Amino acid sequence: MPFVMKGDAQPGSSTSGTQAVTLVGKDNGGKNLTVVDAGIEPGAGLALHVHPGYEEATLVVEGNIEAVLDGETRTLGPGDLLLAPAGAKHTITNQSDKPAKVLAIYPTTNPERVFV
Repeated sequence: MPFVMKGDAQPGSSTSGTQAVTLVGKDNGGKNLTVVDAGIEPGAGLALHVHPGYEEATLVVEGNIEAVLDGETRTLGPGDLLLAPAGAKHTITNQSDKPAKVLAIYPTTNPERVFV
């Protein structure tokens, strides 16, 4: 499946204030890759977590997010990216008053999030 239409994508795991759609993954063409399109409402985000055994790239598409990686905090805007190494503690939160959108990319078809 070389083309992915967002309307055909699988709903992903969502948390309060976030909406995720898996564009590429084990159930829709991914062999070693997962790409998740996620919307984050103002004030929402993900709790501090790690991904054991693989890294995660989070690209900001719209809005601004606050990203924390191993205790360092940065505000990221469209085109900015958080690259969390395997096992690194990280989180993202939409601290603005407008919705944000990110793409999360994992080099696995079985992304695992361990909250710390």
